[in-house]
Amino acid sequence: MFPRESKRALAMAAVLALALTGTSACAGRAGDPAPQGSAMAQTHRSAKEGTAGMAEFSAAPDRLPSCFRGVRGATAYRLPGSAGRGRLVTVGSGPHGVVFAPISWGDACEWAAEAKRLAAGGYHVVTFDWGGDRRRTVADATRLLRSRGTTSVAWVGGCLGGTLMLGMLTDRTARPAGVAGISPLASLGGYTAGIGTSYDGELLLLGTADDPLSDEGKLREVAHGFPKAEVTVLPGTLHAAEIFAGPHGAAARRSLDGFLGRTFAPAGG
Repeated sequence: MFPRESKRALAMAAVLALALTGTSACAGRAGDPAPQGSAMAQTHRSAKEGTAGMAEFSAAPDRLPSCFRGVRGATAYRLPGSAGRGRLVTVGSGPHGVVFAPISWGDACEWAAEAKRLAAGGYHVVTFDWGGDRRRTVADATRLLRSRGTTSVAWVGGCLGGTLMLGMLTDRTARPAGVAGISPLASLGGYTAGIGTSYDGELLLLGTADDPLSDEGKLREVAHGFPKAEVTVLPGTLHAAEIFAGPHGAAARRSLDGFLGRTFAPAGG
């Protein structure tokens, strides 16, 4: 058996190898059957189509993933025509909604711990398995919250999830009240200064200093396109949702909670 430190070193070496070969652990995997397209292409589609012009939300109940079983009020939904993909899981209630987006091949369980924590704190939360169209999955999750009575929504995404959410700000008709990119990717976003400067909602960029995929330099490179964003850099190499379970998880949660508090603060408060 390998010591824990050796296992961690081997895992990080594998991640570095993926990054160096251009196959980012967040951007996708070879053999992924879903027709995702590049993050930049999805950004252009979001600007052209938006979320407001899509059909009214409707979905059927679905089986909860194991990470949410036994959680009071947790409900899973499947969208019509999703062909086994795009499951949405909602927990909590109230006027303030939070959509959590996972990394490229992540699922609804990736952000389960934070989703349950925020739901216990009075937020209405949705997390999901990616559908065939990732931009539309974010839009569907947002629409689910609004169909259940939320009046204001924030987006929180890890790695490609955060990258995509930041890129979707090009759609000026359906922007959320705030966006938090957790370890977003500088190389895939297609960001321009016009996106960030024209957005008046709250922005948070959070990552770790030596993350092989989104280190401090890359995080600040993303920040060039979002000059109004708060940038939080924590020590270590952990990535996306891993940060919240690591040794600096408490600091990450404080940063996220502060972002959400500002996002949903009363106007003029």
